[in-house]
Amino acid sequence: RPAPDTLRRARFDRPQASLDFWRLLYALLKQIHGGKWTDSDAIDNQIRFVKSALWYHGYGRPELYRLPSDGSAGSRELLLAFSWLLHNLSLLEQLLAQNRVKTGDETSVCTCEDDLPNSQKGTTEIAPECGLEDRVDVRYLQWLNGKLKFQWRSLHAQHQEQCKLLHKIHLFTSGSHMDQILGHFSVTETDLIRQPENYKKLLQLLESETMQLEAFLEWKQLEPVYWQWMETVLDNMAEEGNICESQDTHVEKSGLPKATLCCPWADSLTGQIDRLSRDLMTLHDQLHELVTHRKAAWCEKVR
Repeated sequence: RPAPDTLRRARFDRPQASLDFWRLLYALLKQIHGGKWTDSDAIDNQIRFVKSALWYHGYGRPELYRLPSDGSAGSRELLLAFSWLLHNLSLLEQLLAQNRVKTGDETSVCTCEDDLPNSQKGTTEIAPECGLEDRVDVRYLQWLNGKLKFQWRSLHAQHQEQCKLLHKIHLFTSGSHMDQILGHFSVTETDLIRQPENYKKLLQLLESETMQLEAFLEWKQLEPVYWQWMETVLDNMAEEGNICESQDTHVEKSGLPKATLCCPWADSLTGQIDRLSRDLMTLHDQLHELVTHRKAAWCEKVR
């Protein structure tokens, strides 16, 4: 999890926190998609994967995708992306489900999963490498279709075999479990009976899962505080954005009167721009009042 100092630096867009956030997002997204990762992976590959994964999940803020590939800037943008993952994808719940101890009895009708690391270049890149004008041999497509059908048949056969073996375990251990409602051992419990020395590894996994659950419960208690803190981050960004907008508006206003000297139709265009500017300012004031009201109500709720 990110250190408090990293979050504080990211709030003020300090470049020192950028690499830490890239690595954090890389590790989290790799776990979600079941990929293998190490801290020694090149930073440009990590950044490329994070951008592709966020694009895949629908994160549409363009400022993130303009960040440099060396991780030298953009800590606040990464903080926003991290918060978006927490809220929209139920990130922590997915990690708990991904890392929970398996009993071995899990099965499903369809075993398809979104294998993002293997299909990264095919479905998650922002711009495809080959154009539409490239031609593909029909025989190659037929070969791919046949290969896919063969793999599906093999997968289906393996799934049926898994169900048969699981049924045998449940049948042979029926009535042996202390829980009379369950009535049979799971695959993990059967393996422990055959190989009792494996209980130490299982105990370590259970202790790790317990620590994760305790951390998750602690997070749920402090989650309102985090989102209230994120509102202050957004307020800081809005203030900086207003400063930039006021500077841009000043430049535009100073340039408009000069245009009227050489363009006879510039007067009407300037009037339309002024009316749009007034409408936008009115809308901005209304939105600001609405945000202030909701923020006050949220603060009262948190108290």
